Parts: sequence; C-alpha cells; structure tokens
Amino acid sequence: MYDDHGKRDPFVPLVSSAGMVVTYDEDLAVNDLVLEGIVTGASGDNVAIVNGKVVKPHDQVGPYIVDTIAVDHVEFLKGLEKFVLKLKKGG
Repeated sequence: MYDDHGKRDPFVPLVSSAGMVVTYDEDLAVNDLVLEGIVTGASGDNVAIVNGKVVKPHDQVGPYIVDTIAVDHVEFLKGLEKFVLKLKKGG
C-alpha cells in the first residue's frame, strides 16, 4: 500500500487514455482544503484563495460550496454540513 503522506499519488495518471486531463476534485476531503488568503473588498465582495484557486461565494471546490467569506475565515457547505477554514496568522 502506497503512503502518499497527504500528497497526490504520483502513480495515478494525470491524463486519461482519451487524452483528457483527469481531476479528482470530487474526492477532496475537508482536510485537503487549504485556505491560502482572503482579499476583502470595500463593498463586502470578498474572495478567497483555496488550493491555489480564487473563489467567491457560491463557487464549488470539489464537493464543497463556498458559503461565506469573512475577513479571517471561509465557510463551506457540503449538503447540510458546514465546515469552517480559518486563515492562519503570520504566514
């Protein structure tokens, strides 16, 4: 059994046999989500950087929907469950 230490398994192909890029976003666990930053707008239109992608409320990250972006955290929904990712202080 290969222990991936939380990283992508290098033995899983990135391209399908049909030449399409394979994504495994639907397999994301909440522990796989990394909140890298939050940009706050003057009118409250905040965006966040999660797993290297800029997201806004109602965007989808894997099976999770971005519900709320505050100045220090992001709330995600998966079905009826709510998950909160807090921004780490001090880089």
